[in-house]
Amino acid sequence: MTKHEAKLILSSYTLGNEPIEDASWQEAVSMTESDPELAAWWKSQKEEDRHIRDRLAESAVPSDLHSALRETLAGQERKRGGFARLRNWVAMAAAVALAGYVYLAFVVDRSDDYTGPLVERAYVYSKDGPRLSYFNRDTQSLRNWLMENDFDLPDNLPPRLLALEGIGCRPLDWSERRVAIMCFNAEEVYHLYIGYEQDFPNFKASEDIEYEERGSGWTISKWKQGEYVFVLNAKASIEALASKLASYTPEG
Repeated sequence: MTKHEAKLILSSYTLGNEPIEDASWQEAVSMTESDPELAAWWKSQKEEDRHIRDRLAESAVPSDLHSALRETLAGQERKRGGFARLRNWVAMAAAVALAGYVYLAFVVDRSDDYTGPLVERAYVYSKDGPRLSYFNRDTQSLRNWLMENDFDLPDNLPPRLLALEGIGCRPLDWSERRVAIMCFNAEEVYHLYIGYEQDFPNFKASEDIEYEERGSGWTISKWKQGEYVFVLNAKASIEALASKLASYTPEG
């Protein structure tokens, strides 16, 4: 093994998680024991990378972003190899740049400031990109979390939506009227809004589900079920929304 090869291996593990059972790793470490210059280089690399990591950890970003990043990165395997460190730092730099942009643009969470009729509010909020408070792929976990946070949900929800992979949810306080949003993944994101009929007396809907096409490929559906009102929208066709609501019958 050359010194250059040893540096590529060592530089991939400056932040810990060393593969102690890897023969190549053991050989590279052995070289530091007999090469003072290589040992000094590796020590400086670890100190530099830990310093950068600590500085990044001190940077405040919105809690929702932390949750989103954790959920997005949750099933990815740790990459290894000669250029792992470069890839990791490029990915970290991109994440920090994104975090900085989001933090500057949304330093105050204005999710509750949307105004207008419920259908319009839900449409604009969905297009802008909802900020969610809880993330889970299990839709039952989303329902449980909303109820644990004092939002009563109806027992009867569209089963085909619940069969999709969940993304996340949150309660919203729109003009002192509580609305729950649940997001589902079906190639396009489906946004389901649930509110109380008494909070939205001007919401015109019945137990017959209505559909309306909007610009840029978006479709809105709305209906009422007992004391609840619903809006479902997505950047998808009427047929796509209808398929997600098939086998579902709103009941009073």
